[in-house]
Amino acid sequence: MSSHNNIDVVKRSQIIALHEEGRNISEIARETGVNWKTASLWIQRFQMEGSLSHRQRSGRPNLIDASQRQLMVREYEENGFKPTSHYARLFGTCADTVRRVLHSEGLHNRRPAVKPLLTERHKTARLQFAKDHLDYDWSNVIFTDEKSFRSSQHGRLHLWRRNNTRYDTNNVVPNMESGRISVNMWGWMSAAGPGELVRIPNRANSETLWKC
Repeated sequence: MSSHNNIDVVKRSQIIALHEEGRNISEIARETGVNWKTASLWIQRFQMEGSLSHRQRSGRPNLIDASQRQLMVREYEENGFKPTSHYARLFGTCADTVRRVLHSEGLHNRRPAVKPLLTERHKTARLQFAKDHLDYDWSNVIFTDEKSFRSSQHGRLHLWRRNNTRYDTNNVVPNMESGRISVNMWGWMSAAGPGELVRIPNRANSETLWKC
């Protein structure tokens, strides 16, 4: 069924023609594929106004001009974490208008990716390690690591970005910030699958890990 705001003038004309033929509202709705309310609305409007055109809406005009749009898109591509309220105040409009403009420019509100902050040296070293051990037999190797799970200081973050740019540097939150520690864990895995997961009661260091 169609909304009364979406049907075209041809469909509206069919509604009126069927009404003038003496069809009731249910028959008109069934034959035209619109709901009962939509058929009734256009019949009443035609009887009162003699028109099948949409009424002019008195919505708030778009206050963001072309130059402001370019500025806003460029800055969001550089830093997608800015709140839309900032540009709403700057341009004298509402946040919904800012969001509509961003959507029309291909920018969408997403949760950021979180991953370790790697320097170029880290990336080079990891790539070299992968190349050196490409054909290595890992069946007799055990990997271990510890992890501190903590509450976040900044809460849930969102940003505006284009599709397929989740892991671009500007769109990633490095998980190196300090926070309130909630629990420390240690675990291991091998080619056979995951191993034990052990809680570390104190701070994670070489001494406590050895005792675990």
